[in-house]
Amino acid sequence: MSRSELFLLLSFDLREAFNSVSFVVYDWFFFGFQFFIYGVILSKLIVTLSNYLFYYGTGLLVLMSFNVASWSGRRFVESAHEGRLRYLLSLPITRGEMFLEQLLLGMVVNLSRLLPPLFVILALSHLYTPYSLAISLLVLTLVTIGIMGLMISLSVIAFRSFDIYSAIVASLSAILIRFSTINYPLSSMPKAYAGVSLANPVTYGADLLRSAIGLDTSVVLNPALGATVVIALCIGTIFVGIFFISTVVEGVKSS
Repeated sequence: MSRSELFLLLSFDLREAFNSVSFVVYDWFFFGFQFFIYGVILSKLIVTLSNYLFYYGTGLLVLMSFNVASWSGRRFVESAHEGRLRYLLSLPITRGEMFLEQLLLGMVVNLSRLLPPLFVILALSHLYTPYSLAISLLVLTLVTIGIMGLMISLSVIAFRSFDIYSAIVASLSAILIRFSTINYPLSSMPKAYAGVSLANPVTYGADLLRSAIGLDTSVVLNPALGATVVIALCIGTIFVGIFFISTVVEGVKSS
């Protein structure tokens, strides 16, 4: 498949993804409500962090990335049940190219949702610089790729049992979100929770984003360690996703 054909397929999927503008606007309203109402209330209750509102806001960005990554996995499953995946398998494309196209789709969709909220956080915190914006977008892109690769990889389970897939994704999502620093720092967690959070890659992604933005580094993990974990997650899930799509997707039957 040539590069032009790959981007032709991507442009088709993007038109479909952005067919409903309300879906994008909903995420902006979700961020606005959570940040300006719920976040402000929490920042008045949690006084141990002077900048908790922005700490919470960056966690929201990671949570939104997680939601888009989960959407990518569900969309891949729906492609199989609707018969679209069978059509894609008939095209002269490799499974790796198919996986790459799904990643690019999720990245564009995610950035369209995250860019306005990210700019709001940077502007209100007075931490906006072209560098902070660029490095924050890079971190969010890496986090999205890592989680998306995991979710698309897990989607192959649905080809065998959709119920098992739903249970695994729901359980994994709850663990990755709750046992992480999306909403609160490690220093505020019970030791048992903090131990689990340290084994959670979402923790490193959230703290790396806060370091990139320029928030108080005394409550976040070492950015070098965070970058290592996030990059390793991206590389690992990409290879796992390509492997599963190459070995499991072939010949799958749509319902």
